[in-house]
Amino acid sequence: MKIQFKTTLIITGCLLCLHGSWLPIKGWLSQQLISYSWHQSVNLNQKIKPWPWADTYPIAELLFQRLNKRIVVLNGGDPTTLAFSAGAIAPFNQALSTQPFVVAGHRDSHFSFLDEVFMNDIISLADKHGQSQLYQVEAIDIVDASTGELPVLADNSQLVLITCYPFTNKSSNSNERYVITAKRL
Repeated sequence: MKIQFKTTLIITGCLLCLHGSWLPIKGWLSQQLISYSWHQSVNLNQKIKPWPWADTYPIAELLFQRLNKRIVVLNGGDPTTLAFSAGAIAPFNQALSTQPFVVAGHRDSHFSFLDEVFMNDIISLADKHGQSQLYQVEAIDIVDASTGELPVLADNSQLVLITCYPFTNKSSNSNERYVITAKRL
């Protein structure tokens, strides 16, 4: 009886550990697949989905050299896309065009480091053709999202990064957004 109880306890413990490690493993694997599909997209000059049932595909890569951060940007700003990476929001999802390139991400995952970006920092944006453009941070704003207006989106080639704010209070639904605007160099 004691051996059966111990065996059941060990199996239950193993199953709980396996269940608890599933999300971190899934997160790590999705990042590997997104990175691979980005490199394949650039090499083959095609839209390559990270996995066959994905509703999105990589369209750009952001490099924050001072912070040693690199993020593959997916096409779209819907919740499914943002669960896996930062997403470029239509109709502002054409990298290196004459209109702003707007990227949104979650403050508690892919854009958790945005509070470490400073004025005049340089951000590199690579498009699907492998061409890179440098941008310099020119404004960092905290705006009220409930108004539906952002202090950006002029008709020019800015890079705009958006996440929820504040960074320290991640449990609440905030109406504030942290907006970084960078000008093309």
